[in-house]
Amino acid sequence: MSTLGVVHTVFSFLAILFGALVVLLDKGTRWHRTWGHLYAVCMMGLAVTALFIYRLTGSFGPFHIFALVALVTLGLGMGTVLLRRPRGSWMEAHATWMSWSYVGLLAAFAAESLTRFVMPLVATTLAERGLWGAFWGLVGFASFAVAGIGSQIIKRRLPDALASTPEAMRRERAELREARSAASDELAVD
Repeated sequence: MSTLGVVHTVFSFLAILFGALVVLLDKGTRWHRTWGHLYAVCMMGLAVTALFIYRLTGSFGPFHIFALVALVTLGLGMGTVLLRRPRGSWMEAHATWMSWSYVGLLAAFAAESLTRFVMPLVATTLAERGLWGAFWGLVGFASFAVAGIGSQIIKRRLPDALASTPEAMRRERAELREARSAASDELAVD
């Protein structure tokens, strides 16, 4: 694997990890923002490096298009939260775009896993029997299956996650106030 491929792979696995933490933790908290920023940096890194990898097809192809889509969903997700737009619904827009960013990452992981690990094992058989079209159909099916499952999870879980966001933010602010108060009380005693 080339240096670029290694960098791309590291960004990919880190994005999967940080994205999972963002999905699993309360929304709107300091940890959500911290892991979210790391996710965004890794997504940017993996999408940009993907645009420079041509080993599989030798030219601009579907994986490059998906890298551009990843940059767009990431940009829209981060843009909504940074600009607080659209006014009144920026939080929902941010959560939706970022959720689709993560689903896209997992769909790309499915496609990459098939092309990197399965394809080398069956390439000779695919070539001998003329089954390359079926293989690429399987890659597409796997990616769309992940996206379909992700869509259902987003539809079911995102409304509850958004509903709990203000409470998580209030709870975190209260904890920070208590910590500051305890620290200032401690300084006053000294």
